[in-house]
Amino acid sequence: MDLINPVVSSVVPYVLNPIMRQFKYLFLPNNNVKAVVDAMHVLRAKKASTERDIQNANREGKDCSPEMEFWLQKFENIERDVDDIKQEYDLRKKCVGISSLNLVSNYKIGKRAFKKKEELMQLLNKSSKFEVICGYLKENTAGIVGIWGMRGIGKTRLLRSINNEFVHNNDGKFDHVIWVAVSRNNIEKVQSDIAKYLGLSSADAGAICDFLSRKSFLLLLDDLWSSLDLETIGVPEIQHDAQDENKRMVVFTTQSKAICGSMEADMKIKMEPLDDDAAWSLFEEKAGKELIASDKQIEHHAKDITGKCAGLPLVLVTVAKAMSTKKSPQDWECVATMMGNFAGMKEPSLFSFLKISYDSLEGDSLRECFLYCSLWGEDEQIPTDELIDCWMGHGLLGDFDELNEAYIEGETIIGRLKEACLLESGVLKQPVLKSSDLTSNVKLHGMIRDLALWITSNCQENKRGWFVKRQRNLKRLRKDLNDREVISLENNKLRSLDQSTNFDKLKTFMIQGNENLDLISPSFFTTMHFLKYLDLSKTCITTLPEEIGMLKELQYLNLSFSSIISLPSTLGYLNQLKYLYCGKASNLKNIPQDLIARLTKLNVLDLYSTGIYFFKGAYLDDIKKILCKLKGVGINIEGISALKQLSCVPKQRVQLTDAFHEYLTSISISPSLLGINNKKSLQELQILGISSLKELVMTTEHEDSWCLSHLQSLRLSFHPKLRNIIWEDLEARHFLPKLAYLSIYKCDSLTSLSWVAQLPSLQILKIRKCRKLMSIIADDHHIMIEDGTPFQRLKTLILDNLPDLDSIYERKLSFPSIEAIILRKCWKLASLPLGYDSAKNMMYISVKPGYLWDDMDWAFKCHFSRFVVRVKSACYG
Repeated sequence: MDLINPVVSSVVPYVLNPIMRQFKYLFLPNNNVKAVVDAMHVLRAKKASTERDIQNANREGKDCSPEMEFWLQKFENIERDVDDIKQEYDLRKKCVGISSLNLVSNYKIGKRAFKKKEELMQLLNKSSKFEVICGYLKENTAGIVGIWGMRGIGKTRLLRSINNEFVHNNDGKFDHVIWVAVSRNNIEKVQSDIAKYLGLSSADAGAICDFLSRKSFLLLLDDLWSSLDLETIGVPEIQHDAQDENKRMVVFTTQSKAICGSMEADMKIKMEPLDDDAAWSLFEEKAGKELIASDKQIEHHAKDITGKCAGLPLVLVTVAKAMSTKKSPQDWECVATMMGNFAGMKEPSLFSFLKISYDSLEGDSLRECFLYCSLWGEDEQIPTDELIDCWMGHGLLGDFDELNEAYIEGETIIGRLKEACLLESGVLKQPVLKSSDLTSNVKLHGMIRDLALWITSNCQENKRGWFVKRQRNLKRLRKDLNDREVISLENNKLRSLDQSTNFDKLKTFMIQGNENLDLISPSFFTTMHFLKYLDLSKTCITTLPEEIGMLKELQYLNLSFSSIISLPSTLGYLNQLKYLYCGKASNLKNIPQDLIARLTKLNVLDLYSTGIYFFKGAYLDDIKKILCKLKGVGINIEGISALKQLSCVPKQRVQLTDAFHEYLTSISISPSLLGINNKKSLQELQILGISSLKELVMTTEHEDSWCLSHLQSLRLSFHPKLRNIIWEDLEARHFLPKLAYLSIYKCDSLTSLSWVAQLPSLQILKIRKCRKLMSIIADDHHIMIEDGTPFQRLKTLILDNLPDLDSIYERKLSFPSIEAIILRKCWKLASLPLGYDSAKNMMYISVKPGYLWDDMDWAFKCHFSRFVVRVKSACYG
């Protein structure tokens, strides 16, 4: 008997529980219906919260996760079923006044309600990985979380969601939320990125550790390839200390579970592929529900293709987007047949799946534009203007009359690549400190970039494909560069280009960012018979060998930010050259007088902020006809009379000075000065070194539609007598609608700048060494700004060496976008115009010397003390 009892006790529940459940269906249908309806109320509340998260993400230009989309789809299906059950139950009850005595009907409704309740509770209780990780980060004071899984599974998307959650809904949990793309574990880059996020001038481990040890922080590390020693990069020990009130949390992503172990992660989360329902919902959404439902064969093949994608969100989305244009069942069948089963495949086999999206792009030019995106490094943010310049230099944007037309076409191409899921939005730099930080960025998913490089190698059949090695600390050229068509070696540590290599197939050579590079041997260019694109920007090269004149096919040459002193006369032999960029090569002071005239096919010439100036006289008369034929110009001009003579030139960037002492006391920024055709072309204007200038007048000269509609950057420097900036019958918001960067330096007679509050797009305001400036917005100008939020988009405010400044503004301002305030030697500034609800996106307030913060006094100072950084040297560029 003792032997039988354990067996009976273990078997009885399996026999009796199903029987009892059938009786519940039969006699208690009202309980089951009530339970499912009550649970539905709870689920609707969760749905409302989820929809709010999606709305917030949409406002920030971000996509919601596939899991979130699937959850909402599942909710809609359950909601319909519950409504049907409730309606059927109420109808039967209404007919007889009590629950129906029809046992068969009771059984059916009770069973449906019971099963639906279980499904509903499963959905309600199913916490996403995102919720689990966020809960852990909120509840604990210290810890490391490792997220691991194969490429394309959605690790970076999950990490971004965590970043957005704590950046925008922080509620004081962390002083700093720091995002770093690690990739190849480049320690110097990791430290540099962390220092930039924190506003530190030094990127060494000691400075980072000293700062973080006094702060609460969340460090997000994306794409670890190997274990990373946190202490080496300056991260304080991630352990709970009862005496330390600061939270210290780290979350990282990796492909390897072993790295989670070696990083001593307290929580290890594996990213799993989507289940069948979620995969189908995602594929159906991206390919188009109406298209799939339009034909039974298409639906059949769509389900087949979805199954072969093995639940990988990246593959599902990319393939689905490519199929969204396929209208015929035969096209779907062809793709379904071509795709083998992905399970267990290596990445080269996966590339044949992803290549469907590449093949579906319309036209060879668009496909080439995609391939050239791979010239940027893994996980690298790609500035859109640099990418468009690259496409333009390679002849992929066709003909255009004005340079702006090329950029508009480039933006259109970027949009089309995003729609095909081959390109994604990047992340703006935080905080933004320089005008170059304001450009929008895009990026390639690492696997999509590898797909592009795989295609350039002719699907691995051509082992001599493109050679792209960026940020790899290369000190000499590799020996395996023979017969390459494209070579990109940006941001390495090359010192010279002197090896003898066979470059007779080379078309593109990118060597920018090698800051130690100062020598090119005369023989280096001799075999580059077909070179079309050469980028030597951001190098220390001072001269070019005369042999550069042998590059007869060269169409694009970039020497921007280099140390070049002069251009050789042999450049005049480059009769195919269309783009010559020398912008901000400040040492460049000599160009042979006839050189530009000999470059008959030149479209763009950028000499902005170099030592080359155009001024009145014979030289200007000889050159202005040629300049007028160009489609884009960056230029430095001495004197108002020379600027007026060049009014027909399509100027993108202008630097105006008065070295010839025309004794200008007033300058009118007007159509007659800049040229009426420069309304849309002018993007950057710098006026500097006019010692006699007393007033700057902004005027349309009664041309109602004329304004600087595309001006993004304005610099006013070294004007000691400038007292007023006058607006003649117009407002700053209408005249400068896109101005994002404003720098005012050494304008000692200015006392206030109230007009800057009107600028609708201003993101960086930098005011330095203006000795008499007393306020930014004078108090008597409050009526002027009451009809709109001042500084609505301002992200960075830099006030440096302003000895008389005692007020930014006497009233509170919301500063809804501000990320950084940098104060230097503002001795009289006693308060900031910040209230309790101001500056929700604040990252730091940097103060030098530190005691100036102690001397400040206003109502909400304590609320902002946690953002204060006291530094010994300047931290901005």
